[in-house]
Amino acid sequence: MKNSALAIIAHLVVALLFTSYVSAECPNACSAHGKCGAYDACTCYRNWVSNDCSERLCQFHLAHVDTPKGDLDASSGKLSGPSTTVLKNSQIWPYGTTEQFPEVVDSLGYILTNTAHEYRECSNKGICDRSTGTCNCFEGYEGSGCQRASCPTSSAGVCSGHGVCKSIKELSYADSGVEYRLWDKDVTMGCDCDGGYGGADCSKKLCKSGFDPLYFDDGRTKRYQNLTVVIYTLTPTATLYGNYSLVFYTANGDSIQTDPIPITSTCSDLTGYLEGLPNNVIPVGSLRCYRSQVSKNNHVYTAVGAVNGGFQSIANTPILDPNMIVYESYTLAFPENAGVLDQLDINIYLDGNRATLYSDEAVSTLGMKVYANGFTSEEIDYVPTRCEGVIVTLSTGGAGSTAYVYLNSLTSAETKLLKKCLGDSNGNSQDNVDVYNWDFGTQYNPHLIKLTDATQYSYVAYDSSVDGTLATASSIDARLIKSAVTQLCDDSAGNQAKFGVDANGVGYCANKDPPGFYAILYFDNTAGLFKIKHNIAHDYDTTTEFFLYTTDGYLQMVNPGSTVYTTTPSYSVAETVGAHYSTLVHPVNSSTAYTGYNGAIDCETTSKGSNGALDCVNKNDMLMIFDFGNFNCNPVYLNMYTVESIYRAPKTLKDYETDPANKDSEGTRNKLILNYGVNMHYHLGTCSPHVYKFHPSTATYPDGGYKYATECSSRGTCDYGSGLCQCFHGYTNDNCDTQNALAM
Repeated sequence: MKNSALAIIAHLVVALLFTSYVSAECPNACSAHGKCGAYDACTCYRNWVSNDCSERLCQFHLAHVDTPKGDLDASSGKLSGPSTTVLKNSQIWPYGTTEQFPEVVDSLGYILTNTAHEYRECSNKGICDRSTGTCNCFEGYEGSGCQRASCPTSSAGVCSGHGVCKSIKELSYADSGVEYRLWDKDVTMGCDCDGGYGGADCSKKLCKSGFDPLYFDDGRTKRYQNLTVVIYTLTPTATLYGNYSLVFYTANGDSIQTDPIPITSTCSDLTGYLEGLPNNVIPVGSLRCYRSQVSKNNHVYTAVGAVNGGFQSIANTPILDPNMIVYESYTLAFPENAGVLDQLDINIYLDGNRATLYSDEAVSTLGMKVYANGFTSEEIDYVPTRCEGVIVTLSTGGAGSTAYVYLNSLTSAETKLLKKCLGDSNGNSQDNVDVYNWDFGTQYNPHLIKLTDATQYSYVAYDSSVDGTLATASSIDARLIKSAVTQLCDDSAGNQAKFGVDANGVGYCANKDPPGFYAILYFDNTAGLFKIKHNIAHDYDTTTEFFLYTTDGYLQMVNPGSTVYTTTPSYSVAETVGAHYSTLVHPVNSSTAYTGYNGAIDCETTSKGSNGALDCVNKNDMLMIFDFGNFNCNPVYLNMYTVESIYRAPKTLKDYETDPANKDSEGTRNKLILNYGVNMHYHLGTCSPHVYKFHPSTATYPDGGYKYATECSSRGTCDYGSGLCQCFHGYTNDNCDTQNALAM
């Protein structure tokens, strides 16, 4: 009996044990990738999913496109909204998810508006292979989680073997240091093509640019790169040693560096280095160079009212600062290089991190600047329409800050024609006046015109002796000679001594077909004069005649309450000189009308209509900077700038700890970066220049103007496989810029 009872108990124990074992049996024993728990359910280890933990989870990244997930809770009804969380404690969404588009919240649970791109498996641009846990990305996407858009790839490789695949963040930073911080900063990819190549995949070998030969009628002259290179110190007794290189940029994006240039180089030397660049980038015999005759260097020193220990700044330069000790200054023009060219760069690090140009100062104050003289390169002539029947001369009136230049020698008939040619100045023809249907022009919307020298010559005789003796007065017409500072000689050697010097010791030279220059004009109805508030008469005789050109576009002052500056009274000497000819200017509030306004003019923070804004500025907009109220605060020749970047810099810990108070001011934090160094000193409190935005018109020209400096000169097509121009009949040369009746 006892044995029988014991046997029964033993069977019960076995049965209980077996029952316990059966109750804990999970599917496929959780595939050894999870733990079996209550209700025979697997709790999968990290990155494993499915009811038996046999499938792998793929990587999650920000979704390229958000999508609803569907009926996750099997309710068979209407999908719940983004505020309803379902599937909490699930394997893929342990904190739950939504059935419709996601509701993005921060770490405290607050809803973030205007936000998207939830984390999704394979970034919503691929299918997860559950057996391996890897994403099979859709075409055009790549990465472990399909998180990147692929760069174009061909048989020649990524970016056709002629570029580097970069993120939009990297591409933006390479473009004037712009910081791109949006969700796709490491997601959107693109090709950064090598110089001379273009297209989305860098497969196009670009052709040479040239000037359209049909452009040169109506007295039109081409505009081309004209820059001044300045090398300076802050110490009058300093001596410079060594060499540097100039970096030249072509219209196709090539950057080419010269051989080392000694600091004491003449114009002839500099011409040899630049024209010696490979592939005839700068055609031999085309470069124009002027070396300042009032630089510190004794090779070119001329005593003309000497200051600063025996030398002075160039009297015709835009900025005269006795603390800026100009050691060498060259003005360079490139009349045979068509298209939009980036500003030259100066490289003084030709031996790794060791500077190859240096001074003998204990603490070096060596500096370098490059700036445009008002004659910048262009692809499109935005002021292309000649006012037929009108020829003007330039005269001056007034004095000091209220001085002005006015158009002279106008007959009554020419005045009427000019009014009709000028037309609208503000983009609104409804407020035009008179039978001529025109605007007078105001400080908010002045007229933009272009003048070109109508006084041409066939030959001017001068003595060709070695010392450059001045030619006889009878052989030189004063109207035909130009200041060498901005309008350089036809003679590539730049021997201005043959034509004499002006009152400041700056040489004159012959210059046939000089480029046109911009002027900002308005009509003073009281005086009956067409006035200009910058000294374009500076380089011309009062009898020099000009053709006048107009535009269908218009200039708009961006904000009357915002001016720009390059320096403030708080700047040190070094900071002030360092800001001269900079590509950076600072918009600042110059009005008390709007409380809290910091002077910003970008469209993101100060759109049209806010804080008195008449317009706003974006990247790639075209601008002019002009002080309508002060004649002395404007350069002789105005540059048309392109906006490289515009932003408001954040405050940093360094700003609070170490920088002077003015460095953290509201205005200084506003940054407007331009494509050329500004050719004027805008000192806060002295000058009040405003930003004027140029709006091209497509009424006559689809591109906003005459597109004349283009690939193959607009007289041929580019074979992007070879990079060679296929010229139309009647045109020849490697860029199709030459008319030839025999060319077939």
